[in-house]
Amino acid sequence: MKQLGSVMALGVALALAGCGRAPETPSTDAEAAVPESTPAPAPAAAGTATAAPQAADPAAQGPARLDGYGPLTLGSTLDQVRAAWKAPLQGDVPDDYCHALRPQGAQAEDVILMIEGKRLVRYDVRNDRTVAPGGGKVGMSLGQLQTLYPDRGDLTPHKYDERGHNLRVRPATEGGALVNFEINGDGNVTAWRVGKTPQVDYVEGCS
Repeated sequence: MKQLGSVMALGVALALAGCGRAPETPSTDAEAAVPESTPAPAPAAAGTATAAPQAADPAAQGPARLDGYGPLTLGSTLDQVRAAWKAPLQGDVPDDYCHALRPQGAQAEDVILMIEGKRLVRYDVRNDRTVAPGGGKVGMSLGQLQTLYPDRGDLTPHKYDERGHNLRVRPATEGGALVNFEINGDGNVTAWRVGKTPQVDYVEGCS
């Protein structure tokens, strides 16, 4: 019995020693697996308004504007056009009648500049890369255009396509430039132009 009591006393002593053991130190790997907490941003001071992010306007991007194209402004003289464009332009302007100028090289298909009275009076676009003022572009449907220009778009017949139309977008302010979209018989935009009257309504351009 004495031996049994000694064994039990030893077991109790070991159990009590186990209860007092210090916790194991966590491994470095476990620490690395826990993401560091990101501190919360400091609250704005009272009375300070936080600016909301503004969505980019696709119509504001790119060279086409109601008052010009790229570095050019409608109404500029021929000399001002050549100086502002900097690169050579294809075409001659020997007199005050209507003449067309184009960029050279890779930009040749980007835009056609109409010069009349030796001033820039209109520009034409026939590619689907350039966005017109207001958001229209080559390849869009008539329905899409009418959504973009719901209030000032006048539908007129196409001179050479019985099933085609023009959507002539009137200026928001008197005396401003117009945008005219040419729409084929399938209802898709094939070209558009920006200018003031009467030049924006020249169906054949400078021909």
